[in-house]
Amino acid sequence: MEERITVRTFSSSVDFEMVKAYLESCGIECFGKDELTNRAYLANVNGGVKLQVRAGQLDEAIQLLIEGGYIKPEDMESSPEFRWAEKVINKIKSIFQ
Repeated sequence: MEERITVRTFSSSVDFEMVKAYLESCGIECFGKDELTNRAYLANVNGGVKLQVRAGQLDEAIQLLIEGGYIKPEDMESSPEFRWAEKVINKIKSIFQ
């Protein structure tokens, strides 16, 4: 089974369904992680509904979301915190290799 990647997280199931329908109409297979928990009126208990796509369709899905106005290109950039953590992890890995 091909890996699924989270593209975006939604606090509202309605917003998730709207974007999912858009991507599916463009031929992207979509999955919802934690969708049922969110619909049971426990919004954001698990961080909201995660929109996932197959790894092989990730680039196309991101491009479609940008074209559709659902995300901005800068939304896909790593945060400074993430870049810092990535540097630390890579440094640790290099020590133990």
